[in-house]
Parts: sequence; structure tokens; C-alpha cells
Amino acid sequence: MKNLYIFLILTLCLTSCKQEPTSITENEILWDTYGVPHIYATSDNDLYFMSAWGQMKNHGNLILKLYGEARGTSAELWGEGFEVNKALHHLGLYEQLEPAYDNLTPKYQEILQSFAAGINAYAEKNGNELDEKYKKVLPVTPNDIIAHGFRVINYEFLIRGTFLSNQKIEGGSNSWALSGSKTSTGNAMLVANPHLWWSDLFLWHEQQFITNEYKMYGVSLIGNPSIIMGFNDNVSWAHTVNTIDNTDLFEIKKEGDSYLLDSQCLPFESQDYTIKELQEDGTMKVHVFTRKRTKHGIVIKETENTALAIRFAQMDDLTPLIEQYDFMAKAQNLEDMKNALALQQMPFLNTVYADKSGDIMHHFGGLVPKKNGDWDKWQDVVSGDSSEDIWTDYYISDELPIVVNPPSGWLQNANDPPFTNTLPTVLDPDDFASHIAPNNMRFRPQRAARLMHEEDSISFDRLVALKHDNKAELAIRLHDDLLALKNQTSDSLVLAAIDVMTKWDGSYNANSLGAMLFMEFTNTWAEEKQISPFGLGNVLKELWNPNDPINTPDGFVDNDEIIDIIRKATENHLTKYPALEIPYGDYYKLKMGDLEYPGTGGPQHLGVFRIMYTSPNEEGEFIGDFGDTFVLVLEMGEEVKAKGLLTYGNSSNPDNKHYGDQLEMFSKNELRNIWFKRSDQETNMELKENKNDM
Repeated sequence: MKNLYIFLILTLCLTSCKQEPTSITENEILWDTYGVPHIYATSDNDLYFMSAWGQMKNHGNLILKLYGEARGTSAELWGEGFEVNKALHHLGLYEQLEPAYDNLTPKYQEILQSFAAGINAYAEKNGNELDEKYKKVLPVTPNDIIAHGFRVINYEFLIRGTFLSNQKIEGGSNSWALSGSKTSTGNAMLVANPHLWWSDLFLWHEQQFITNEYKMYGVSLIGNPSIIMGFNDNVSWAHTVNTIDNTDLFEIKKEGDSYLLDSQCLPFESQDYTIKELQEDGTMKVHVFTRKRTKHGIVIKETENTALAIRFAQMDDLTPLIEQYDFMAKAQNLEDMKNALALQQMPFLNTVYADKSGDIMHHFGGLVPKKNGDWDKWQDVVSGDSSEDIWTDYYISDELPIVVNPPSGWLQNANDPPFTNTLPTVLDPDDFASHIAPNNMRFRPQRAARLMHEEDSISFDRLVALKHDNKAELAIRLHDDLLALKNQTSDSLVLAAIDVMTKWDGSYNANSLGAMLFMEFTNTWAEEKQISPFGLGNVLKELWNPNDPINTPDGFVDNDEIIDIIRKATENHLTKYPALEIPYGDYYKLKMGDLEYPGTGGPQHLGVFRIMYTSPNEEGEFIGDFGDTFVLVLEMGEEVKAKGLLTYGNSSNPDNKHYGDQLEMFSKNELRNIWFKRSDQETNMELKENKNDM
């Protein structure tokens, strides 16, 4: 009788408790109700085949479009993307593809082959879902995947601004890592919060990899095989764009058909390349260009007497990212993560890390060149006269700024240099060559640091609330200075404007009444000073002080000037809007298809932690198109606790139910549960697919 009782209890538990499987014997995808594929695979090759299938299901047309652009043939195939085709040809990408593939070990070659096969298989079975013009790209090859990775990571993030307009990258992202000494549970916690455009090649695809070796949850940039940030059972990490400078321009003197280097005349290396462009009338136009190279790099512009050459990381030794991120996904502890980062296949990015053991880390990563000269020298075009300025070597991973387990119990990065990643600061800038990174701190990272510095014993729910902080650090900083102006003017319009801006709490929520007037004031101020809005801190009375990094800069230099600017800004505001106080969300909107919600979040140059940038439409509204993308808040306890959001949803197909299905939560400052365990996935399952049917 006793044995029968035990048998009945065991049977009840097995049928009702939905125990987690101990091993994977079937290749399948469990699709949850947010369109996230949880991919169960018996091998890496099966895993990446199904991952590609899943990406195509959610982003098929866009992925094929991007591969055509990265292949350099979209202008030929459907008459679009000529400029990016030309740029990638001119930068010599296509001469690097075969060596990059051949240098991979057979394991990673097979992974790329499997990913390409998954794309092609989906297109073959579901061709009716795909636009005919994009199907011309098929079949996709491993080289297309490598080329797309270069186009997104190297070209768009690092090279494009310098290549087209001599402008360095202006990055976005937030992250926090908290050790147990900073949390209420004693568990480490992490926040991942990248900021990118909400369209095209910058979209994230949320997914989970589950094999008999590991479980990895996170996001991939669409069309790329690897999960770029996320967590497994033991470790978690986020990336933020770092203040890296590994793309430079050299101005070179010409002497006839040669160029001068070290007072010697050297011949240009020249190579022609061809781009075909489909015309509206169906004819094909053939463009022939010449790529010239010097020892400095690739020539992008010439005059009669000079040439401008660009030099960039991985210019001659492109390495696909697949191996480093495979190691990161399988990491079990801090040492494993450091070893993965030491591969340096990702040419830029900070890594902010937390693990189950309680360790936290901020690592300033990427390929940082060893240069001749300080940071300021390399922000402008550099003289190409001397070969001493042609950098060839990079700092190894351990030589770059890194902080592990600081006394404060927390680390942050919001695209500021590494020296302000915690308070009190740990790193001394003088311990590093100045060309590695500058030493400054804008208002958004100050907000990020303040939110950590002023809190103790942070719970998971409190961390979620802090992630949604919408206050403008600059507005809070200038509150007392604006109030003081009331004693220096009798102008009723200016006084009314000051009342609105000082009564407002500094938040960029949908119902915030002073947010738009303050934005008009700061924009007008920047225009009057003929500077970028990012430079407003440089025109305050007290400049930024590394000894007081989150309370400076501060104060107005010329109160009369500011009063005049407030008057002008207020007049401008009233020409556009019916009153000084107007709800932010009435004019700043979130729209996708037929969906529309009030906006939340603001511009990073004002020190808003929760980012939303917008573009105007014909109705005088501002529509969000850049900012918070994937959000992840984690507690690394015995079991991982996770909440997240993918602002625009996990599909770029307007006919897919997951197109924009998380936008309302973004508007309401909410996160959803992350379903990391199979039992939760089965409870919230929308569809199951087996690889045998793919």
C-alpha cells in the first residue's frame, strides 16, 4: 500500500509539474506568444539551421534585402542600394571574404553553412511569403553572411561616418551590473539596454538557443548567426558602444601619379571594380571605378595635390564573429568570459557582465590601435607624411581598461569613457595611453551613475523601475539656476516659461507638461551658440570636473544671454503649440502600422536615461524611430529571473501579429516576463515546429 501511494505521488508530479528535460533528443522550435523562437537542438549545425529558419519566419524579406546590399549586387538585382554597394566594393570587402571563410576552423565553417542552408530552406518552402525582387538573392552562401556582418558591424558602426562625412560614431546604449553587496537578495543583477534605430539592419531578433551543452537567451542583429548579448544559466552580459577610435583619415601629399611618405615617392596601388545598376527602363548601366591604396589605407577622395586615405580595424584581416560569440554563449564564469573577449573578433564595444557567482565586470573591448600621439590628435585628419603615424598593432584585451568587482558594488556604462564606470572611480586615466579613450562624462552617463550611486539594497523590481527613469539630468542640474533668473527679469513671457520649466519634475513621460518647452529652450540655446546640443555642458560656467563627475558641469555663464534665449525659445514654442504646458505624449508618438501610442523617453543629450528620438511627420507630430530597443533586466540567482522587452516586436513583417505587439508596453514603461524554462514556454506556446518539417 505504501509503495502504491509513492507511485501515485510520483505519477502526479510527473504529469503536473512539467519537469525540465534532462537531455535533448529532438530538433524543434517552440514559438512563444511574443514570436520568440526557443530552439532545441541536438547539434550546433541543427541549432544554426533552425535559428536561420526562425529569423526568416520573422524577417524574411528584410534579411534577403540586406544580403543583396551586402553582396554588392542590390543595384544590379532590383535597382536599389547603389551607394552601399559602391562603399563596400571600394573598401575592399570582397577580396577579404574567401580568406575570412578559409581561416575559420571546420566547425565554424559548418555553422555558417548550416545558417545559410536554413535561410535557403525557408525561402524554398515559403517562397509565397517573399517579395520576388528579393528572392533574386537566393541561394544565400556563407560569404553573404560574412559580408553582411562586415556591413553591419564594421561599416555602419565604425567606418560609415568617417567614410562619408569625417564624423566619428555617436553611439548609444546603457548598462548596469550590480554585485550582491548592492542588491536586496545578495544576487548579482544586470541591465542590458542598447539604443539603435527601429528599422532595417539595426533590428534585433530575440531568440533562445538550447542544446545539451548550454542554454543561451538573447538577441541577434538580424541576418547574423550569433546571439550578441543575453544570458545563460550562469553568466550574463550586455554591450554598449565604447569611445573607441579605430578608424582614421590621413591627408597625403601627391607628387604626380605618386604619393609622398617619409619624403619618398611611392606608387599608388590601383584596382578597378565594376557595379551594375538596373535602370527604370529595364536596361543595365555599368559603372567602373578605381580603388587606390597607399600604405596608410584606401583612398576615398583626391584633389590635384592631395589624397585622403581611410584606415580601419580589420582592413586586411576581417574575422567573422562566430567563434567569439560561441565562446561567450557557452561561458560558465568570469574566466571563461575573459577568455572569449580575448579573441577580439568584435572590433569595438564595452562588455558589462554579471554572473551567478556574484562577479561583475566592465571591459573596454575591441581592436584599439597603438598610436603615435594623444586622443585629440586623432579626432581630426592626420598628416600622412610620416610612416610613424601608420598604426599596425592593437592592444591585447588585458591591456585595455577593465574593472572587476569594485568596492561600490556596481558598474555602469552609457557610452562614456571607461574611467567613470563606478563611483568612487577605480581606474586612473594616467595609467593608459590617452589615445585609448578620452576622459569626460556627458549628462546621460551622469544620470546612469547617479541612479546607482544614490541607491542601496536594490531589489529586482526597483531595478526595473530605475531602468524606466525618464528624468533629464540637465533639467535637474539647471533647476536652481533657472529659478534664480526670476529675480533678474520682469518679462512676463520669460517668467511664465521659467515657471513651467521649474514646476516640471524633469521627466519625459507621456503626461509631462514642461518637457517640450525645455527641449525648445535647449535646442534654441545650442543654435544660438552654434554648437551641437551634446555640447551644452561645454558652455556652462563650471565645466566638468573628474573629481566631481556627476555634479558638474553647472551654472549659466551669462544670465542676460540666457534670458534672451528663453524669450526666443518661448516665442518659437508658441508658434507651434497652443500653450506653454502641453502633454509630451500628445505630440511625441509611437506608431507602427495602425498602432499608435503616446511616446515616452527623451533625447540623450539632455541626460535622459530612457532614450527615444523622433522624426517629424506631416501632421506636426514626432514619431519615435530610435532609442530603447531590446531591454533586459536580470537577477542571477539559483534560477535566473528575467524581464525584458523588444520595443518594436520580434517581426519586421507588417502582416505578422508580432509586428509592434510590444509597443504599448514600451509606452506604459512596462516589461514582460522572459520564458527561459521549457515549462514556461509550453504554457505560453503559440506554435511548435520540428526540423524534419523544415
